[in-house]
Amino acid sequence: MEIKVRIHGAREVLRAMQELPRRLDRPILNRALLAGARLVRDEARRLAPVLQALDSRRRPGTLARAVHAGAVRPDRYAATVWVRVRPLTRRQIASFRKKSRAAGATNPNDPFYWRFVEFGTSKMAARPFLRPAFEMKKVAAVNEVVRDAREHVQAEIAKLGRFAGIRNQATRLTGIQIYRRPRAG
Repeated sequence: MEIKVRIHGAREVLRAMQELPRRLDRPILNRALLAGARLVRDEARRLAPVLQALDSRRRPGTLARAVHAGAVRPDRYAATVWVRVRPLTRRQIASFRKKSRAAGATNPNDPFYWRFVEFGTSKMAARPFLRPAFEMKKVAAVNEVVRDAREHVQAEIAKLGRFAGIRNQATRLTGIQIYRRPRAG
């Protein structure tokens, strides 16, 4: 018995699949990873200790405002995101020095002390907020990355389908016909 298989729309699907990695490598991967990092960032901001006693050198909420999420420029198929306490820029430090004529350590907006809070010192117990935020949200962050990536990949496939003249690649690919012919004998 001879079996013949004919797949309708295979060229278009193959062309779309070859086009997809170029569209996936940076924008979708970064967007998805940042979505997960933002969950950890928001939790770290929530857990960041807030100054209780008034101090002229510190403002309440400085640590929480300084927690940021970002991305490192990715390689072709790899990307890195971070959640960290962002230090003041050189411009912000220079502006403070110019206005107040004081040392940078007295700047109430500078979160340089986050390390002491996170890890503790010989005279102060640690009050971690970044590590617990990661531990609490790591599963949700991974789920968010997967959900976001899936959503954007499907959107890219739909765009590619429009460019290649395919409305729905799944229905085009299911156009499979199988012919069975008895062997002549």
